[in-house]
Amino acid sequence: MSDRDFSFLRDPSAYHVLPTTSLLPPFLNPAYSPPITTPIPSLLSTGHFRLAAISAARAIVQSPPSTDPATLLNLLHIRLACLCLINEHALAAHESKILGDLNHATFWRHESTGAHLVPWDLRVLVVRLAALGYGEWRKGIMGYYELAHECRSNISKSEFEQDKRLWRTRLRDCGVRVANVLVEMGDLEGAGQHLASLLSPSQAVGEVEREHDEHDERAEEAKQMLYMETLLWLRIGDVGAAKRCLSALSHLLSSTSSKPLTTDDATNGDALLEATVSALLTLCTSPPASALPAFQSLHDRFPTNPMITQNLAICHLYSGHVSEARALLEHLVIDAGTVFRSAIFNLCTVYELCTEQAKVKKEALVGKVAARRDEAGTGWEVQREGFKL
Repeated sequence: MSDRDFSFLRDPSAYHVLPTTSLLPPFLNPAYSPPITTPIPSLLSTGHFRLAAISAARAIVQSPPSTDPATLLNLLHIRLACLCLINEHALAAHESKILGDLNHATFWRHESTGAHLVPWDLRVLVVRLAALGYGEWRKGIMGYYELAHECRSNISKSEFEQDKRLWRTRLRDCGVRVANVLVEMGDLEGAGQHLASLLSPSQAVGEVEREHDEHDERAEEAKQMLYMETLLWLRIGDVGAAKRCLSALSHLLSSTSSKPLTTDDATNGDALLEATVSALLTLCTSPPASALPAFQSLHDRFPTNPMITQNLAICHLYSGHVSEARALLEHLVIDAGTVFRSAIFNLCTVYELCTEQAKVKKEALVGKVAARRDEAGTGWEVQREGFKL
């Protein structure tokens, strides 16, 4: 790699000034804003994704010529991911073109091993941006198929079983992502047929159980994949397939988890996610009022979990209990200070339903949200459309 010139990654013209037209005034002049010298990891952990994107681009441009390419690529990954998190997908797609064609360019291959120099997660993101940033869904699908081809090639060439497991996991991930793109295209039938062609959930779980050992991360990866597949089947509308995925997930959790049932989100995340997906299945197959007991039970067990609180509020809203929905969402957003786009949007919808001064309420909400110091785990800023203004 010594003879390769990576200076094009440090070209200032490749990175654009971020637009602010989607932000309301309180977010442009917040009461609290981290200083420009704040380390990028701190900005990410507190949800200041716009500032993190700016800092990542600045770090790339100002880096010395001797900077390791891996460092530049990591900063670029942060930049593109943060742009997505602030809904600047088109801009991220445009900036990602600086990498060129990652699937065919020999420039990005190691001279002796042939291994790709660009991290796998960044390559997956670039494919996603091709579909999401420009609406070129078929190009995104082809990008995933090219990555899948590489996965199969590495599975056949790998000498170590651990490497084979890694590439098999990546292959299945590509398959699930193709189904997700098909859903976004509106081709639900095609998405269902594609998902059905993948290894069945029970077969996938069987593979994990045969391979699982104390230090193997394969089980955790399989859990995440089954969650993704369950939610995809729900979006497609095939509740039976979603239930089969959930059943396989339950079997996997029971065979690999040694933690007792508690109400601590940190130590019982598997039980929490499984119960939440099960409640969502009830919501998909029954009137909203029928799902109320399931989400209320979850809320009693996990009172501080924001997604459960929001889903319980939605059940109340669609059951006609607008006051209960408003109380839950206001507690979540205003009292607890847990802010994410769907919670804001839903609270603003409730304001529109229960008061003639909805605009005043929403404008007051903007000020309260913009006045908080930070938001661990979620984005600090909320765009104008999130408040329905």
